[in-house]
Amino acid sequence: MNIDEAKKLSLPDILSRLGHEPFEIKNGGQEYWYRSPFRHEKEPSFHTSFLGGKWIWNDFADSGGTVIDFILRHENYSKISDALRFLRNLYGGSYTPKQHPSLFSFQQPAEPKAKQLEFLGASELKNPAILNYLTLQRKIEENIAKMYLKEVHYLNKGNGKEYFALGMENRSGGYEIRVASDEYPFKSALIKRDISLIPGFKSGYGIVNVFEGMTDFLSLLTMMKTDNLAGDTIIMHSLSSYKQTVAYIQEQGYNSIHTYLDNNHSGQKVTKQFQEDFGNQVRNESGIFMPLRI
Repeated sequence: MNIDEAKKLSLPDILSRLGHEPFEIKNGGQEYWYRSPFRHEKEPSFHTSFLGGKWIWNDFADSGGTVIDFILRHENYSKISDALRFLRNLYGGSYTPKQHPSLFSFQQPAEPKAKQLEFLGASELKNPAILNYLTLQRKIEENIAKMYLKEVHYLNKGNGKEYFALGMENRSGGYEIRVASDEYPFKSALIKRDISLIPGFKSGYGIVNVFEGMTDFLSLLTMMKTDNLAGDTIIMHSLSSYKQTVAYIQEQGYNSIHTYLDNNHSGQKVTKQFQEDFGNQVRNESGIFMPLRI
């Protein structure tokens, strides 16, 4: 990728890959407004426009320029060669300059059904957008994230576009995925939906830990400064997986069930269901890592 090619890349697409979603889109998709990616603010002061065959940006409290100028500012680089290398890594070595794209890298045009999504492959986490989301927004240690998660690529057959997401393999060989964004929290399953099972470093002691989401599990490991838990772990991925979770617990004969579900109505409703089904074998651990949640 050279300078001219980099300048033709879509800045809205780059911003999306870095976890920044637009506050407002104007002029038929020609102008995107954002809360500044350079500081915390409530009202948007940053905007990018498609002019002269390329995307340019302006920040009322900062500066402006081309795609390269944005990467230099965003990543605090001083050399254009560093910005070009960052863009090559951001696009995974495969990029197609787009003159006027309106599609975000991981945003779906509508909530697609799982059968519309085709699994393309899974690899080690490398995409800066995913790593930045996990480490900077979710406060998860990078080595922990790389141990349990994959970078998953898939095709939306409904629109013919390829996307990427962070994902965890489940016990059926499928992948539970979510995009690297809290503003657009799309989640789905590829190949087949199921729970994920993680053996503990003291498996066989009758202890099992139950989480709804993969990031909750990784947040707890980060907080505890460890890379695994003593008991086995079940990641439900959805509270609707309750029956599969209970069936597995009964099958394995666990006698100490530690639940780490959300403190919202749905999470506590399922926690109560665990307590009704398993009695005093259940320990509600929901409050232990709430400060890490976003």
